[in-house]
Amino acid sequence: MNFGRGGDEDAQLEHLKWQYPRWRIWRGLSTGDYWAMPPRGHPALGRLISARNIGELRHHLAQLDEPGDE
Repeated sequence: MNFGRGGDEDAQLEHLKWQYPRWRIWRGLSTGDYWAMPPRGHPALGRLISARNIGELRHHLAQLDEPGDE
């Protein structure tokens, strides 16, 4: 189900999941906000990252982690 969001946002979300494979990344069904949880062992562990849009989440992740870093 799309819940009124554009396919482009879905594609961007999937790209972020690919770019940051160790992170748990999702869009809240009730709020429509975007969320990310750092992987085990990450310095930001225990911190839930939230953003109102996909661009804001991308910015937060870029500040916290290098893409594909394992």
